Amino acid sequence: MGLFDRFKDYRKQRDDRKISKSLSTIKNSKAIKEDRQSAIDYFKGLDDPHTAVPALLQRFEYSLEHGINDTREKESCMAGIIAFGQDALPHVREHLLVTNRIAWPIKVLKALGEEVQVIEILKSALDFDDVRFDQAKVDKNYDILCYMIDYKLPSFSDKLAHFLVDPDERVRFAATEVLIEQDDPAVPSYLEHFIGDESPDNTRIRRSVIEAFLKHGWQLKQPELFPNGQVVGPLFVTKDKRLEVRQ
Repeated sequence: MGLFDRFKDYRKQRDDRKISKSLSTIKNSKAIKEDRQSAIDYFKGLDDPHTAVPALLQRFEYSLEHGINDTREKESCMAGIIAFGQDALPHVREHLLVTNRIAWPIKVLKALGEEVQVIEILKSALDFDDVRFDQAKVDKNYDILCYMIDYKLPSFSDKLAHFLVDPDERVRFAATEVLIEQDDPAVPSYLEHFIGDESPDNTRIRRSVIEAFLKHGWQLKQPELFPNGQVVGPLFVTKDKRLEVRQ
């Protein structure tokens, strides 16, 4: 090995040690804040998004007791990630697939991506497996569905309907709210059964569904479930299979 090659090898080893030490500092909530900020600045100064972005994303994995310092550090990391532009997007996507702390990564995602990219990454981050015994994953699904309310999701209603039977009421409610916002003629058929659902666990879901049927004038597919036309109180099914409130 020539002198130049030995120098390159030494420099690489030195850089690898610096990267490893700085990453450990960023991930350490107990580190001295000046040291942690120095580590953040180090990664922000790198030219390589494949090294810098995953490291900066790690700072979103915990919160400091001192809220102002916590926000400042996260804002600094966010700015550093956004500076890499589209090169950062694949790393943000991969991070969202594995993390349960999604608020800041989604802020980064919205700043980096076009709406269609944001939508596709949010879809990919949903977990359709049975996660009832993993509260962190349940909470993550709920949070993602809450973000999805802001978007139209063509050809995705059937996938969203999966969450209407989720054991967690918050997830069922969020999925209901997302479906109500979609311009999909199939939506009423997914939600109609809640109109006659008197279970306490679905009270607010039932209320939202009834309000949506009234607002949009959706027709019922199974009006025969209400033989006398009365749903509850002053709420009735009309002859043309719609809901109306009678005084």
